[in-house]
Amino acid sequence: MIDIEALKRKLDCRTLVERDLGKPKYRTSDYSSFRCPFHCEHKGYSLVVYATHWRCFGKCHVGGDSIGWVQRYHELSFQQACEHLASGALPYRAERAVQSEPEPNPRAEPPDNQWQKTAQQIVQQATERLWSSEGRRALAYLKTKRGLSEGIIATAQLGYIPGQPNEWNKVEGLKVPCGITIPWYADGALCGIKVRRAAGEQRYQQVSGGNVRGSLYLADRIKPGLPLFLTEGEFDALTAWQIGWGKVSVASIGSASNRQINLRWYGKLIASARMLVCMDSDEAGEKAAAEIATLSRAVTIIHVPVAKDLNEFYLTVGQQLVSEWLKRVTELAL
Repeated sequence: MIDIEALKRKLDCRTLVERDLGKPKYRTSDYSSFRCPFHCEHKGYSLVVYATHWRCFGKCHVGGDSIGWVQRYHELSFQQACEHLASGALPYRAERAVQSEPEPNPRAEPPDNQWQKTAQQIVQQATERLWSSEGRRALAYLKTKRGLSEGIIATAQLGYIPGQPNEWNKVEGLKVPCGITIPWYADGALCGIKVRRAAGEQRYQQVSGGNVRGSLYLADRIKPGLPLFLTEGEFDALTAWQIGWGKVSVASIGSASNRQINLRWYGKLIASARMLVCMDSDEAGEKAAAEIATLSRAVTIIHVPVAKDLNEFYLTVGQQLVSEWLKRVTELAL
């Protein structure tokens, strides 16, 4: 009789999948990623494989352990898969592997150098204006209505573009909405600049040419080994950063619709001691949290005790109670 648990301990899913699909597109010490053969993927690399399990984060959402891979890929029964794995005589089906040349994922790379140069100018000008007489009301909003300290505001390089909520400026060909600017950095480069308008149906806009889709706000500040507190909104992340300074890493997806995190950030997520996912308390937030939770077994979904999100919770009960809550949920997750 085959000892199933002993068999699983001897297997590395990454080796099995690479044998069938060839060299992975991305490889770290913790995972590899491939195009998924189960939904004939031609763009993207949704199949993520760890040492003990695998999962498609794309269209089909299938997943399993080493035995499950051999079953599904080679179309075998559970017993047949175990027997093949125990004997080492695995079938080979090269025709199922995706043979096309890997294509770069456009969401994974920041905009070109020309956009970077102009966007950096916008960030600098907006930062200067926030701390000038022009930005007095915007700065007061960040401090009193969002509860952010001057240190966090300055470190995050928040800024202000003066004008009416429905106005747009133009800077060297880039359309710039008026409001509070929130720069998103990716590996030291700008991937986009979001702008929080003072009014209007769609409060958050972006400077044209940038794209934060699939990225993580504050990703460059994630420190390996620390628990990671992942929020939905940028102001929630800044609140958590301000309260948990040095004790937790913090990042944000920016919007519930941005829940499909790009593969370039998986290494940072996996390197965290634990990931606490705290989305908004609504249907969209719940859906985003559930999808992000499939990334790793180290994910714990948490909710603020009162209010819709962390920033509102902070403004409702104060820093001391939020600090105690953050410490408690972090300790429970470890």
